[in-house]
Amino acid sequence: MPNILAVAEARGGDLRRVAFEAVTAARALANGGEVHAVVFGAPGIAAKANALGTYGASLVHVCEDASFANYAPETMAATIAALTTSGGYRAVVLSASVQGKDLGPRVAAKLRVPAATDVTSARWDGDAIVAEKPGYTGKVIATLSLTATPAVVSVRAGAFT
Repeated sequence: MPNILAVAEARGGDLRRVAFEAVTAARALANGGEVHAVVFGAPGIAAKANALGTYGASLVHVCEDASFANYAPETMAATIAALTTSGGYRAVVLSASVQGKDLGPRVAAKLRVPAATDVTSARWDGDAIVAEKPGYTGKVIATLSLTATPAVVSVRAGAFT
């Protein structure tokens, strides 16, 4: 049973809807393991982080600082990569929002693993995560098999409700 880390996005002092979708996707992928979340935000975001438990996060790491009022990609990517390594997570799940599309590859690069972006489904097949993503404006569905540990996956908004 793998443990999964979900990256919960915040903006303007509130959690975004895609934060809850990332936690939901991580819960589906955890397959009985634990889902932990990490959220970055300005002072006050810790009070909102408890809401992630409703969607399946059993532990929430809160990085609260005035510098996180704006997107800080280098600091966030380094923190997520360090947390992933120290926590032994099998996968990192982000949203495929504008921020997630920028942050996901940065995290994958720091961990030296590939990333699957904009996925609409993810499941286990043995030790591999099998992710599906649309291509050619939805005319084909690509199936990706992620065998590297940890896997970095960004999920399309609305795919996991």
